[in-house]
Amino acid sequence: RQPRFVCVRLSPPLKLSIVTMGFTAGLIGATTGFSVQMFSNATRKVPLSRAPWLHVTYSIIGAWSANAYLRKEKQLVEDINAIRANKGMPPLVGSNAWIRYDYAEE
Repeated sequence: RQPRFVCVRLSPPLKLSIVTMGFTAGLIGATTGFSVQMFSNATRKVPLSRAPWLHVTYSIIGAWSANAYLRKEKQLVEDINAIRANKGMPPLVGSNAWIRYDYAEE
């Protein structure tokens, strides 16, 4: 008797947009900021929930810095591709698939 194989159809890969990437980066940044404050309180051996406004502040700062990093990375790739275009070179290999910033020309 031959074994049966189940064929699983994989869905196509998610097309990431700047909104999805921004939300994910913000969530990761906020989690990192919150964790920094928790680690700081744990290191000082004070109650973890001491000064809860600092948890919120560090979460906001972490989310903002993660989104600022995304904006800066997008700007750098655009600048590099513009410099390469001025020199007659093609854009970075896979830069649209790598960062996925496909915008209509404005």
